[in-house]
Amino acid sequence: MFKNNYTYSSFGVNDIAKAVDFYRNTLGLKVEEDGYGFKLALTGTEVYVMPMGQNYQPAAYHVLNFNVSNIELAVAGLRQLGIAIESIPGMKHDELGIIRGKAVGAGPDMAIFKDPAGNMLAVLEM
Repeated sequence: MFKNNYTYSSFGVNDIAKAVDFYRNTLGLKVEEDGYGFKLALTGTEVYVMPMGQNYQPAAYHVLNFNVSNIELAVAGLRQLGIAIESIPGMKHDELGIIRGKAVGAGPDMAIFKDPAGNMLAVLEM
């Protein structure tokens, strides 16, 4: 039923203009606006971002993951852009704010940051 269908992921934001600016100008991603929301054209997939109004509540988990080859450089780059690395309650973070999952056999090394709507995004080093 679904195997030949076009598929994509999506999430909402409370301010499309701020989101377009963040994803296009801050993160440097390709943004394709369609008059309602926008598509992020990422390597291997597409993600659609749609307006959800000012009362939008972001998810309590990361909605978009960026696989990187060097998490320390990625975190430094985010900080240079003025983007804070988030602390996740109950998770152990190093001095850079990175959750070191690889060292303890519990997944990838990961750092969490947020977009202007409060959606959690992650950089991951597998």
